[in-house]
Amino acid sequence: MSTIGVGITFKALMAPERGLINTTLSVFGIEGPFWLTEPSYALLSVAAIDVWKGVGIATVIYLAGIAAIPQEYIEAAVVDGANSWQRFRNITLPLLMPATSTVIILSLIGGLRSFDLIWATTKGGPGFATDVLASVIYKQYQAGFYGLSTAGNVVLFVLVALIIYPLSAWLNKKTVEA
Repeated sequence: MSTIGVGITFKALMAPERGLINTTLSVFGIEGPFWLTEPSYALLSVAAIDVWKGVGIATVIYLAGIAAIPQEYIEAAVVDGANSWQRFRNITLPLLMPATSTVIILSLIGGLRSFDLIWATTKGGPGFATDVLASVIYKQYQAGFYGLSTAGNVVLFVLVALIIYPLSAWLNKKTVEA
């Protein structure tokens, strides 16, 4: 499902009056908040949706990483008398570092460019509660400030590059050490 589809689905699920989440809470006598229209909840709600959206790909990456761990390492640790915690801490966790760095980088890039989810759920509102750089750039483009929105896109690109490149180098260094 596309991010816009996820946003529209969660907008319906989090509707204040007839949304499934608040309807379910009301069964237990809990009055649910206005998830996407209350400024104090809106950004947290969008962040929770974004996390939920990314769990699937992170799970697939980690499952692939676990499947790539040679079984001989685990068997040797068992022969050496390592318990399950020691095997996890000393074998599985270090060998999952490439998967972890991939998940961290993809999540960070996705978070910095989360325009589509925000636009589908709140359009940057209520007020400016869920505005991010990408939604501000889009609003400037809609208003006809093409030069300003283009400059904003360049700033966003430079910002992502300045964050991702050093983080990637640091994570890859950790991967090589492990």
